[in-house]
Amino acid sequence: MQKILIVEDDVSVSGMVQALLEEEGYQVSTVPSAEKAKEILNTEKPELALVDIILPGQGGMDLILELHTAYPDLKVVLTSGKIDMNKSTFKVLAHQFGVISILPKPFTVEELLETVRDALAS
Repeated sequence: MQKILIVEDDVSVSGMVQALLEEEGYQVSTVPSAEKAKEILNTEKPELALVDIILPGQGGMDLILELHTAYPDLKVVLTSGKIDMNKSTFKVLAHQFGVISILPKPFTVEELLETVRDALAS
């Protein structure tokens, strides 16, 4: 069973995403902050992390920089509803640090599942 870590401070979003992914057969953990994500990564070995770019405390971009160094095999999908993630400089920077895909919020169930499947298959 493939493991996925959701790093999302909005409980309604993380709960919905967790339920959808568990229905698809994934093992899912959710955490509300970068600090909690690092604690989980020390004990669990997820194949994929869905990381919101805006988090309390340490932000999502800082977290993915750390993840890229500490866990080079971890696949990362970046999510956000607050910034324009279609800007080419942002996309280039994100991909340089291991982000496989960028998933803007709001997203559909189909977009979520397709992004997760594609990321895990890459």
